[in-house]
Formats: sequence, C-alpha cells, structure tokens
Amino acid sequence: SSDGDDEANASAAAVPTPAPVDALVGNIAAPAPTSVPAATAVPQAASEPRANRVVLGLMPPGTLSHDLAAYGSTSVFQLKPVYEYLIDTDPNTRQLIPGLAKNWIVEPNGAGLRFFLNENIPFHDMDGNEAGFMTADDVLWTWEDQTREDSIMSFRNLFRRATPEVVNDHEIVLRWEVPDADALDGIANQVGGMEINSRADGLVVDLNDRPINGTGPYVYKSSSQQQNIVFSKIDDTHWRIPGDFNEIEVRWIGESSTRMAALLAGETHITNIPFDAEPSAISAGMKVITGKVNTMRTFFQMQGVYLNDAGDPSAGYQYPDSPLVDKKVRQALNMGINRDALNEAFFFNLGQTMHAIHVADTHGAFNPRWKAQFDDKYGFDQAAARSLLAEAGYDSNNELETNMFVLEVTQYSGGPDVVEAVAGMWSDIGVKVDLVTMDRAQRSALSRNLELDNHITLGVLIAPPILAVRLGHHTSPPRGGGAEDWRIEPLFQSARTSLDLTVQNQFLQQATDVIFDDYLSMPLFWVPVHVMVNPDVVDDYIFPGTVSGTFTHFWNIKGAR
Repeated sequence: SSDGDDEANASAAAVPTPAPVDALVGNIAAPAPTSVPAATAVPQAASEPRANRVVLGLMPPGTLSHDLAAYGSTSVFQLKPVYEYLIDTDPNTRQLIPGLAKNWIVEPNGAGLRFFLNENIPFHDMDGNEAGFMTADDVLWTWEDQTREDSIMSFRNLFRRATPEVVNDHEIVLRWEVPDADALDGIANQVGGMEINSRADGLVVDLNDRPINGTGPYVYKSSSQQQNIVFSKIDDTHWRIPGDFNEIEVRWIGESSTRMAALLAGETHITNIPFDAEPSAISAGMKVITGKVNTMRTFFQMQGVYLNDAGDPSAGYQYPDSPLVDKKVRQALNMGINRDALNEAFFFNLGQTMHAIHVADTHGAFNPRWKAQFDDKYGFDQAAARSLLAEAGYDSNNELETNMFVLEVTQYSGGPDVVEAVAGMWSDIGVKVDLVTMDRAQRSALSRNLELDNHITLGVLIAPPILAVRLGHHTSPPRGGGAEDWRIEPLFQSARTSLDLTVQNQFLQQATDVIFDDYLSMPLFWVPVHVMVNPDVVDDYIFPGTVSGTFTHFWNIKGAR
C-alpha cells in the first residue's frame, strides 16, 4: 500500500467538496455530520481557583522527549495539555466527538475519512502569543512528522498506510487501500492519536529546547529531564476547552510510596497510588476521583493453544498434548477461580466482573447472553470443576499440571499475589501448578516464538476490543498472546476491515461468541482508574480514565474555591 509520500509532496489543488451523505459520523451511525454531538467543555466556576498552580505526581513515562514521534501512546500524556486532535473523546462516555474537525464522514468506498476543519483556530507559542492559524496543511505536516522513518509513534504504520489529500485549507482526506477499524481510535484523543501541530513552527523549532506549537489551552513553559514539566494557560480564552489553573506542573515520581508522601506533604495535589494505600490517604483528608470510563481489564491468558494452520482446522494444534487444548480443562480452570474472593482481597471489591473477554457490558458488540450464562459457565464451582477434569481424564492418579508466570503488572499492585492465590484455588480442585519466575524479555520472546506450550499468564490490557482480539486470539502475526481458534481469524478480519461501527460490532460479537463458548480466555475484572487528590486544591477532575492508559483531559482539572 502507499506510504503517502507522493501525496505529501503534491500541491493542495482545490476540488469540489462532496456533500455529506448518509455515513458514519464520529463513532455512531447518523444521517449527516451536523448530528455529531458538540464537544462541550466542563463549565468554568465563577471565581478563580484557590491555588494558582496544580501539581501532579506521576510515574515517569518510558521516554521523556519534546518529539511527538519519539514515543508510543502510553508516553504522549507528557505533552497532552499543549495539543488537540481532529477527533476528541467525551471524557464521560468515551464517545468520539468533534475536536479540531467540526465533523467527518466515511468515504463512499468505506476506506477513507474526510475531515472538515474548524476555522480560525490559533496556535500559540510558549509565551502564549498567537502564532498562526491551523489549516489542513498543518494536519498534513503532522501526518508527515509522525510517519517519518525514525518515528516510533504507536500508530505510525496505520498512518503510513494512508494516503492524505489536502482538498482546501479546511478539508483533508485520509485514504487507505483497505479499511482499518483502528483508524478512528488511532486518530482521536484516546489511544495515541494525531497531535496536530504547526508546520511553520515545526520547521524551525529545536526539539531539545521545547515542543512544537499546538492549539491546546496550555503552552509549554519549562521542563527538567527526569524531574518535571510545566505548562502555562494561554492568556486568551481558548476557543473550546479553557483550563482552570494558570499553571499545571507534572513531577515525575517513580515510587508509589514517594508519590504518597509528596501528596500528604502538600507538595503535589494529584497522584495515583495502589488501592491498598488509599484508605491511609483518605484518613489523612485526601479524596478519590474515579475515571469515568472503565476500559482497563485484567485476565488470564492460556498460552500453548496454537493452530498449525489457521485456514485448515484438520491440521490440528502445534502442541496437541497440551492440556489447555481440551475445552473441558479450560472450563474447569475458569470454574476453579473464586472471582469474588480475588476482588475482595486484591481489588477492594472495586473490580467489575468481565463477562466476556475485552467487550464491556455497555459496548455495542456486547451479547446479553454472556452475562446471563456467566455464572453457569464460568462461575466458581469446585465440584463442577473437578467433574470436568475427571471427564477430561484427570484425577489423583493422573494429575493435571500447568505453569503460571509469577509477575508484576504496572497497572495495579499485587500481581504476584493474584497469581499465587489462583494457583492455590486450582490446587483445591486437584491441579498441580508450577509457579515460574522469568524476566519479561525472555517471557516475551518465548511467547512471540510460540514456545510456551502449557502456560497461563496474568494480563492487563487497555486497548479497544478489536485490537484486543488481535493481541490475544487471532492467528496472523503477532501471535502467542492467547488461545487460538480457526473460526476467529475471518471474523476478526471482517471486523477490522470496516469503518462501519455496526459491521465492526457484528463480527466482533461473533468472534467473542467463539471465545466465550469455548473458554479461550479467563476473564477477571474491569478495573477502575483512581486518582487521589488534595481537596483543598482540587475539587474535581473529569477524565475517561483508561481509554489511553494514561492521563488525558488535563484542562478538566477543576480547582477548589
């Protein structure tokens, strides 16, 4: 497919704009772009915040840089206050809403997106002065920058497959040879996105000194490597999303205990700490604020159920003697997990039962029968689990044996404890569990090479459902993330190669039916994202939580009055 270089160098010839047609608008089916819900800012309080500056104490990202192409989606939050996106995300619902694009439509062939841009949107320099107005050429520049050869931006390959066409100053089209369901999420202010920035500034800026000018409500002020980054609110009222505090500072604090200490000492006003540390912070007068959208899930994946040939079911499995190939074993292991006990012990009863892997109960692809049948098919029942194992040929004379990796996960504390607790539960139904400790690089290499033949791994994922199915169950590279079934691949490809949300949901539901009915995963919980705040400084913070896996919507931090 085209990498877009020819189009990137072409002149932006003016061509007639097609009238909007019945098409997808944003992330919903609608008759015309005008029906896209408007992006609404959180109302400004009448008085000024009690404090001039809010300080966040956060885990440092994997890479610290002013260069937007120098890191993936989980690191870009370090510059979020400076930039906006063609498509924004409603922080209350996750729904895609207009951003710098006032609306957009899917092209008639289903393989392109046409964006109609808002006019007179200014960039600002680091002094807060206007520095030109955004046009489609700045969108093109952003695409060029994030697809350059040395880019490691998470969606670089998705963008490279697109061919951009500037129609006029306020209209641009991105076309793919094959539709890609990741396109909307990849462009939007969610899991990475396309941070629109100024071509004029990008051509002259020294990224060692500062980032490229953006259109956001804050501008970059200063940073100290490995220590902090500071943003100042623009003097003029922002066109769409005015901030509350005059300054936002983010301090990089790696240890959770140090983040907790800084919060209690009044050095920071917002931070994230483990669930088990929250009661102490609350007793000291701090307040919990929860992200509005719950998309982080934790689960166990079974590794070793790999097809020899995804297109030929008769070719069988690479490890036919692995016990995990047996559907009855997979169900028995699921029924041997006391999810209520895990939730109480490690998640303070905050986890919401995940009835089907990767598809939330509120998602358009959710099948109500998954919830209705969950207790019968997956619920904790040791007698039923033992019976299933006996039917599969396992008993005290032929004990089922499997391996579990003992590992930490970055998204919540206590990963090893969760693993060991489940190993104990399985021991109670007659399963011998070998606990394996291995460094992440070695484990990942074995997984990618399909060398894990009877292993169970604790997972945490924040990706949208279609991407999650790709990471866990489909049979095209990369493989190794979880149990495979030949029926999933064509359903996944049908969902992935459509920009029509109804079509995506139809095939995603069918693929998840297979995963659910054949026990190809071990769903545990949807886990909320909490921030702990000092209520003397912060009154509220409306943010989606785990859509991107990191912090977004900084301008929605509202100060105490």
